[in-house]
Amino acid sequence: MMIFLFISYQSWSQKGVNLIQPSVQVNIPTGNLADNVNTGYGAALKGMLGVGKVPQHLTLEVGYNRFGVKNLPLSVDASYSSIPAYFGYRARLGGLTIESQAGVAFNHIEGSGPLGTVSSNQTSFGWAISAGYVYRNVELAVRYQNSESENDTYAIRFVGIRLAYNISLK
Repeated sequence: MMIFLFISYQSWSQKGVNLIQPSVQVNIPTGNLADNVNTGYGAALKGMLGVGKVPQHLTLEVGYNRFGVKNLPLSVDASYSSIPAYFGYRARLGGLTIESQAGVAFNHIEGSGPLGTVSSNQTSFGWAISAGYVYRNVELAVRYQNSESENDTYAIRFVGIRLAYNISLK
């Protein structure tokens, strides 16, 4: 962490390109979550602060991910959802990108049926890693996201296939 902070501080005087990135993704659940939910979807908005002469960014991302619970009777509906808010570091090597992020995930489980609605919330530590490729401001990436929990019922872990567009904020 100290090396990351030192490099960030040293490169801060070098103005980089600032970007904003809207994205959508298909989410494939992993671990115990895969036993309970179908493939989900998500969307996010990421701000990227360019630092240094090389293409690298400090990032802040907020998103929404949703998974429908599988194998329920027709009169019952249930879902898992997560709102991650992550800080990160992103490096670009030619067209390739790599990024690591960490922050907080607001997880929610909700179900409704003929007898009423129940829901539960948990805030937890979350992290993500991703690798992608950028061509003409369009980015295709694969991302693994994990929100930890003491109770595995709330742990939301998945692989996301992301399509994003980088908008320069000159």
